[in-house]
Amino acid sequence: MLNVHPAHHAANSWRDFFVHIATIVLGLCIAVGLEQTVEFFHHRYLVAETREALRVEREENHRLFARYVQDFHWETAALENDMMVLDYLQQHPGTPQEKLPGYLSWRWARSTFNHVAWDSARQTSVTALMPQSEITRDARLYEELQISTDSDDATWIAINNARRYTFHDSDPSHLNPTQLAEEIELVKTALMDHYNHGIAMDHIPGLFPDFPAGVSVTDMDQLPHYPDPQTLKALAPAHTLTDDRLKAAGFVPRVMTPDGWAPASTTSEKK
Repeated sequence: MLNVHPAHHAANSWRDFFVHIATIVLGLCIAVGLEQTVEFFHHRYLVAETREALRVEREENHRLFARYVQDFHWETAALENDMMVLDYLQQHPGTPQEKLPGYLSWRWARSTFNHVAWDSARQTSVTALMPQSEITRDARLYEELQISTDSDDATWIAINNARRYTFHDSDPSHLNPTQLAEEIELVKTALMDHYNHGIAMDHIPGLFPDFPAGVSVTDMDQLPHYPDPQTLKALAPAHTLTDDRLKAAGFVPRVMTPDGWAPASTTSEKK
């Protein structure tokens, strides 16, 4: 708060009056200037503190991301194992569980990223003091990390749905044909959600090169069963017909870039 003290004696002339007014104005200007200077350096401190917190949080998310990429491989193996066991049981009904080519493991590792520093920066409005381009970039990163977390959460829910039968009987060989078919569909759902998780972790390093290598397209291509080369060759005319229909409707192939999805032709032109 600024305090303005009255003069010790009355002004005896216009000159004294204007000197007194000028002194008050100068004092106010100095006080306001000092206050703004203090506020300026306080804002700079808050921004520097926030940037450091975001840097530390980003490094921790780097470490977590690398671990989750490693987890993706054995999680894929776990789901494929469960699908193989269920398929075998469907093809060989009545097989006792000790004779099955494996057991239903339902193993999974949850993947969540840190966002406390980012949440704090937004809640305290420090982001308003930072360049818009920097905030947009950070917001995009945390959005992509959340997409990855959400897809992994969906897989976790699907796996829990698939293992509901264990609350009644832990032996999968006791499942009737209808229950077994339902189990296979539930594992397919988990595999689809897991595939989406892989796509999310493939996007992040492409948008933010400082992150470790993500899940490769080769790794994800192991999940769906694509037609073999001979079948693809036979399907070429049908593919052409479908592609022509999509192009006629305005379809344009798109690829992910640091600025978002862009037409593939535009991306190649920039290169």
